[in-house]
Amino acid sequence: MSHYGLSAYQLAKNLGYEGPQKLYKLVQNKSKPGYETLMDILENYPELRAEWLMRGEVPMIRAGHTSDAATEAGSYPGIPYAVTVNAQGEEQVSIVSTKAQAGYLIARDVEETLGELDTISVPGHHGKSVRAFEVAGDSMQPTISPGDLVIGSFTERLDLIQPKHIYVVVTHDRLMVKRLRGPVKKNEPIELLSDNRFYDPFFLPQKELKELWQVNALLTGSIPANTNETFDRMLVLLEMLAHDSQHLRSILLDVAARYDVKLVAE
Repeated sequence: MSHYGLSAYQLAKNLGYEGPQKLYKLVQNKSKPGYETLMDILENYPELRAEWLMRGEVPMIRAGHTSDAATEAGSYPGIPYAVTVNAQGEEQVSIVSTKAQAGYLIARDVEETLGELDTISVPGHHGKSVRAFEVAGDSMQPTISPGDLVIGSFTERLDLIQPKHIYVVVTHDRLMVKRLRGPVKKNEPIELLSDNRFYDPFFLPQKELKELWQVNALLTGSIPANTNETFDRMLVLLEMLAHDSQHLRSILLDVAARYDVKLVAE
């Protein structure tokens, strides 16, 4: 797996398995590969030598064959680096907190990190790769606030990106929550947008992308003020402007106090 840069989950999906449990046992030396498993690997990776698989005899690659690992390097994997499953083999929803994000970004530590995280159940997501991420920073305010949990389903192909939808973008050294401009073709940069206008849009080279999760749920402890009420009150103020400037001033002071807004001195 290390030769191809694959996790147990990625290899399991390439082999057509429902889950990585069988491969986890092989990696941890808890069992030996059976005939069917060996045949599945050789069928999907014909460049591998059967002698290497069964007895560890080198070389690993058959003469006259080259590995596709080099040609695939830099392309979007389209598969989560790792998942967590329960005793029934069902995938669980791991919560990646801000403290755990450093380990999550290091490919070799993903499985170990996920094993130490809390998990939650999300109705309606059975059989899907779903993950929860704690948000850091204010680039998506007022839509999403620091400390919120976003729950996202894995995006396997970049041409399936929904325009202006929110995604968790995982690179080799960053984990970001952003809106994406729209679907992209192979090797095209991805444009990332922030809801906070103080942050400029920027482009991410596709080769830097490790994982992409479309946000479809939000757990928040921050409920915004009623913006419609504020707008309605401002309309009333405009109507009163020509009638009673002193009354208008008192109402403005009241609104400013309610929403912690400082009035500019005349």
